[in-house]
Amino acid sequence: MADALSHIDQVLDWVYDQSNGTSSESVAILEYAQSIGLNMDDAFTIVWACRDAGLGQDTSGGGNPCIRISSAGLAYVSTMRRRREDPALRASTCRTDLLRWFYRQHIAAIHLPVTDEFSKTADAQHEGARYTDVEIQNAAEYLSNKGLIKATNVAEIRGPVRAEITAEGIDCVTDWTGDVAGYLRDQRGYGPTNTFNGPYIQGNAPSAQMAWQNREVTQNRSDGQQIAPGFESLAEAVADLIRALPMLGLSTEDQQDVRDVAEDVVNEILQHQPNRSRLRRAGASIRGFLMPIATGTVVGASDQSREEAGNLVEHLRSALT
Repeated sequence: MADALSHIDQVLDWVYDQSNGTSSESVAILEYAQSIGLNMDDAFTIVWACRDAGLGQDTSGGGNPCIRISSAGLAYVSTMRRRREDPALRASTCRTDLLRWFYRQHIAAIHLPVTDEFSKTADAQHEGARYTDVEIQNAAEYLSNKGLIKATNVAEIRGPVRAEITAEGIDCVTDWTGDVAGYLRDQRGYGPTNTFNGPYIQGNAPSAQMAWQNREVTQNRSDGQQIAPGFESLAEAVADLIRALPMLGLSTEDQQDVRDVAEDVVNEILQHQPNRSRLRRAGASIRGFLMPIATGTVVGASDQSREEAGNLVEHLRSALT
């Protein structure tokens, strides 16, 4: 069974077009959901997740899953589309995705994998739009020039035709979750000093202490628990969320609700094999609190609150992708 929640952005993007970019039309999504490999239960799950996140209203009837996209949902899709078309952002994410793919080939003991094979994978896309051959070639050439992959080139094609990840590339993936720009800044001495490989939680949430590649943090406990590999960005996003809560203008009750969900996220990513579906549901719940602030639908929200909420939404979305 397909993971329905991983298709929320794709379905919302489609609903946006079907409703002509307005929040006045109810759109039946079952036929489209089935066209991308989902079933009726999956379609209802998406409707309910959008409803809970404040991205749409559940207008289903007669066993037919339908949604009316909300103003927050319209803003969400509009922002997603701007990110999708941002050439600099696409170049950056392509480098990260491609390097992580080379690392997976390394783990699978595939010698000098063909770079073009990356284009056939589910990871070869940004915000639902697949990378072009030129973008992948440019990314591979960049990684090669920076010494993160060791390449085999041919004159007719820009970028390496075959390559394998180097020790430096492995460090970038394992210690920086593939953040190429951050890793390279650190190598030039402009980034944080790594004192351990990833974040640690000290104590049990919600009173946990989180340290992220920062030797300035003082820990008072010796029973720290390590975040599951691959979930470091999500740990960072949760830490940013908790730090920013007081400035968002949420009621005391809503702040506590957000903290409760954040606690669930922390507890999950401390597991040996975190449940990704559970994390996506938690992320949708948190975005439900943040989107009205980010889109300006909350009366009295300051510009700083809107900007901060928007940044948090993007950080969570990126970390959960």
